[in-house]
Amino acid sequence: MTRSLDEVFNNANRFEDTLRAAHVKLAYLRMTGNCLAEAFAYGFQVVEQLGEIFPAAPDNEIIVQNLLDMKQLVTGSLNESKLKSLPEMADSTKKEAMAFLDEMLVCSYQSQSMYFPLIACRMVRISLKYGWTKTSCVGLASLALSLVTVFSDFSEGYSLAKISMSVAGSDKRVLCSIMTITYGMINIWKEPIQAILPQMKDVYNMSLKYGLIDNALATGMFHAYRAFFSGSLLKPFSKEVALFMRNNSERHKRRLIHLCVAPIFNGISCLCGSSGSQYVEEFITEEHLAEALRNKESTVCEAMFAIKLMCSFIFRRLEGIQATARQYLELFERHGGASAQFVNIYRLFYGGLLSLHYYRESRDQFWMDRAEHAIQKMEVWTVESVWNFENKLLLLQAERHYAFGEMDRAAEKYKLAQESSKKHRFVHEEALTCELAAAFHEKTGNVQFVAELIGRAVNCYQTWGAEGKVESLLIDDESYDGSMLTFGLETKR
Repeated sequence: MTRSLDEVFNNANRFEDTLRAAHVKLAYLRMTGNCLAEAFAYGFQVVEQLGEIFPAAPDNEIIVQNLLDMKQLVTGSLNESKLKSLPEMADSTKKEAMAFLDEMLVCSYQSQSMYFPLIACRMVRISLKYGWTKTSCVGLASLALSLVTVFSDFSEGYSLAKISMSVAGSDKRVLCSIMTITYGMINIWKEPIQAILPQMKDVYNMSLKYGLIDNALATGMFHAYRAFFSGSLLKPFSKEVALFMRNNSERHKRRLIHLCVAPIFNGISCLCGSSGSQYVEEFITEEHLAEALRNKESTVCEAMFAIKLMCSFIFRRLEGIQATARQYLELFERHGGASAQFVNIYRLFYGGLLSLHYYRESRDQFWMDRAEHAIQKMEVWTVESVWNFENKLLLLQAERHYAFGEMDRAAEKYKLAQESSKKHRFVHEEALTCELAAAFHEKTGNVQFVAELIGRAVNCYQTWGAEGKVESLLIDDESYDGSMLTFGLETKR
């Protein structure tokens, strides 16, 4: 591939003759091998020749000012009307720049780069000045995402994403890209996540229908993460993930897609207790996390880390992950503490639960600081969506009260967390809440509640399909006596 592209570049008479090959090269670098940083650098090199220059090292002040300027220009019903009336872009150089910037948005998202909001702002600015092109709506949707991730301005981002879909009209190919951003990365902060999952499947199928393979794969990957963390039933879901991975392996061969989705498949196998499944410390190792960071694949690293936290906590393999949790919780808090991306939710949720456990054991303030950060974030997010976040906040609060010895308040929060999990259909988190509440009540001497809570936990884990967890729970928790097994198998939710 690279040899053929080099031949085009070497024989071109002018820069414009190389642009088609440059598009191919940028896409190739982004999708294969350990070349994300190289792809990013190459993209900036091309757009600079097309007249779009970016700062070498953008700081927060530049990003905030760009976003504020763009927000003022494009938000509001009057401006939606203005956007729809913009003429078609006629400047061929700006059209080319927009196409490259569109590709670079993907690069910057994958690497969690500070350039993402700047690229989105630039695409909207070009469109307002030179007219509308197909990728303009993608830039607008990416601006909406930037308002969410940088400012945590969920309502404005949610509204602007709807505008971008409205402005796109009936162009199905453009809509596919916009809907991936809107459903997969913005609406999750406002709408019940279980309602969003079917929409993402529709976008995946639509993208395949129109030959948008990269968008289909990205949507499929986003769907896999959202379905896994939100508690989709594991047995049917495992078949979907296996088929998705096989199609990628046999037809598309996208390395980053495989890196992101393989841990989900292994996590499902671990939870289900499938034959030959590995423990989480075996399928997500320290070297996996370190390699992703070395390759500047921050999204991949954080996604693997969140799965490692989740499976380790659910299986109560707490000591083996303590050093990793200390290193990476602080790392991601320092580098992405202000951002709001889907994987942040579960890195903070399970990281917060782990931190509270470690604090109870050690009284090390480091862990309480991590837990407080997680609770503060969950409080903000619960204001945006009670459905998606209330039960997580209540469980973290319960564990914090327990850590501080506030037993009556802890008992109340455990009960509320269990009720909220059930009401909002997070069966896996209801199971976890019941298990933690049982441990709390056993510790405080309220043994009359223990068998019932373990029974509910077992029933919920079985409903989820986590037979591997059920087996470990019944074997490891010998203190609950044989009565819990009978109760757990007979209890109806």
